Amino acid sequence: MTKLLRWSGNGLLVLLLALILVIASFRIAASIRETATRPQLAPRTGQLVPTRSGGVFVQEKGPADGVPVVLFHGTAAWSELWRHTSDALAAAGFHVIALDLPPFGFSDRPGRYTRQDQADRISDVLGALKAPPAIIVGHSFGAGAATELAMRYPDRARALVLVDAALGLMAAPSDAPWVIRPQWIREILVSLTITNPVATEPLLKSMIAKKERALPEYVAILQRPLTQRDSTSDIADWLYYFLGADTGATSADRTAYAKLQIPVAILWGDKDTITPVEQALDLRSLLPPQTNLTLLPGLGHIPQIEDPAMFNDALLKTLGKL
Repeated sequence: MTKLLRWSGNGLLVLLLALILVIASFRIAASIRETATRPQLAPRTGQLVPTRSGGVFVQEKGPADGVPVVLFHGTAAWSELWRHTSDALAAAGFHVIALDLPPFGFSDRPGRYTRQDQADRISDVLGALKAPPAIIVGHSFGAGAATELAMRYPDRARALVLVDAALGLMAAPSDAPWVIRPQWIREILVSLTITNPVATEPLLKSMIAKKERALPEYVAILQRPLTQRDSTSDIADWLYYFLGADTGATSADRTAYAKLQIPVAILWGDKDTITPVEQALDLRSLLPPQTNLTLLPGLGHIPQIEDPAMFNDALLKTLGKL
């Protein structure tokens, strides 16, 4: 019996060590992959716009004198994921400003990623571009920064469109979980998920209702910036802000939404399992009564890639009303 227990204990120890080695190997592999530079990877259709906290990568389309529409992407995405929407808006005469929210895409990574930080730097971008008041479109986690911009810098926004917005308004405020406070733990989590090329397609499928729309085109777009140097460690910095309560954000205050002085519209996939429709209904209840909610049938959390034609049509109709 003693020998059996000893063998069992040794076996569990070996399994634990093997598990640790496997997990560590993902972090090591990330370091080996992340050797590229922005000039090697960034599309030439974009430019780096200077701000007080580093450069923000921006892609513009459409007539320079068109009504500006600023597109905020969601978690782990960047401006290129808006490609089909940018084309549709530009063809309709809008001046599209699709940007990369740090630390994603090809913007500089300054290390601070609260909603106020993001709103400040995007206000700087719009100032540098000499853009008139814009229609601000925020998707998923990017809706927090988009809303923060509209609330803190009302002169920058003429209207606000929230798409499957991850605003956290129904969750109780809390600090970042203690388990993710050490940097090395966050880096391992990121190397297992966001910067792990094997995980890109499964993660994308988990967010959308139309699984077949996790196309190689979109997988390649999501993976493209992640071989830049220090991607895992930089995104690990962001993860601390993302998982903790952003209590200093105006957009975290449920009472602030009724005070918005600009038109607001909501677009939402009715099959969204990441931010379910209940969150859309709650959000609309906080906003002025004239706020319009458009549900997109059969679509999940990333409607702009699940059915670009349906989404673009709904967005253009919404912009027309605004």
